Amino acid sequence: MSDTHGTGATPVLASHDELFVKIDDVSDCRACGTPGLLLVRFSHSWKNQTGNDVPGIRETLLCPQCSRRYPAAAELIALFSVDEKMSPENVTVFGGLVAAWVESLRQERVDEELLAAEHDLWLRGAL
Repeated sequence: MSDTHGTGATPVLASHDELFVKIDDVSDCRACGTPGLLLVRFSHSWKNQTGNDVPGIRETLLCPQCSRRYPAAAELIALFSVDEKMSPENVTVFGGLVAAWVESLRQERVDEELLAAEHDLWLRGAL
């Protein structure tokens, strides 16, 4: 993969949005401490209480331990286990897998009932 920014980060187009993909000097996973494989930054929006879209940016780390339970992430992790470095031969496959993973991230939704239950536990000092 060419490094047009001199940082190991490359913008990739998917779903008419620009993705920022960083594959060098990626931080460790905050949840488990495992070295991350890559980091993506992409536009993301959600609806506020009035139903209006609130635009923002989301950043997600691909962790070989924590992310593998998600099918789109597992496929990308599998590519890293076979090809540790991106090359011209695998850049097309890599780009497709990153785009699929980001699309799966965009489809994730907060479980409002679970959030409310955890908030209640937190308010009572039980969490």
